[in-house]
Amino acid sequence: MISDRKYVKSVSEEDFQTIRQLPPFSATSEAALREAFENAFTGYFSVGDIVADEAYFPKGLCVILKGVIVAENRSEDHIVHLNAFMKGDVFGAAALFINRDSRYTSFVVAKKDTKMVFIPEEAIVKLISTRPRFALAFCGFLTGKIRFLNKKIAGYTAKNSVRCLLQYLEVACAEDEDGSAIINISSAADELKVSRTTLYAAAQTLEESGFIKRDGKRYTLLRK
Repeated sequence: MISDRKYVKSVSEEDFQTIRQLPPFSATSEAALREAFENAFTGYFSVGDIVADEAYFPKGLCVILKGVIVAENRSEDHIVHLNAFMKGDVFGAAALFINRDSRYTSFVVAKKDTKMVFIPEEAIVKLISTRPRFALAFCGFLTGKIRFLNKKIAGYTAKNSVRCLLQYLEVACAEDEDGSAIINISSAADELKVSRTTLYAAAQTLEESGFIKRDGKRYTLLRK
């Protein structure tokens, strides 16, 4: 657990039924999932609360039921926003099956009041070991994470204007649970210190590469 004060050792029936519909959990039976949830917790975080850091992180999978959390890499010079997790998202896979002495890869903070359910690693291991359909679904879940990471690497190694706009959108779109934001290109260009023409070209590149979707001034960050 991250903190005894943040987690309650129970999961409501409504939340259980919601999680049952989400991959990879939808690939197994209700009975098996109920057994896995016997030691699950419900967690509550306020804006600014630390969900995980290098030394203190959940050993299991967390399902976001409400709110937004953001994974970041922090240094003395700057912060790089790696990913935002919103309603229906699952995070924590990077901490599974590693030595407890290992450090976590990111700093994770709540950007909105957040509710999540935490399923311990032991329960995930049992599902993988005894439920082949869940194991296959979990492999598919991890494959999606790898594809997403490869796409992110491509974005962050792109030319400077594209990289800057992607990082700008990572922050802006994390403020809304649907992963979108109204972007004023003039304001964004001023903040990023590039021309509007350059930023429009960068936005087109991101859209064509599958990073974002645009509808007028509304930009949606595609997270898979």
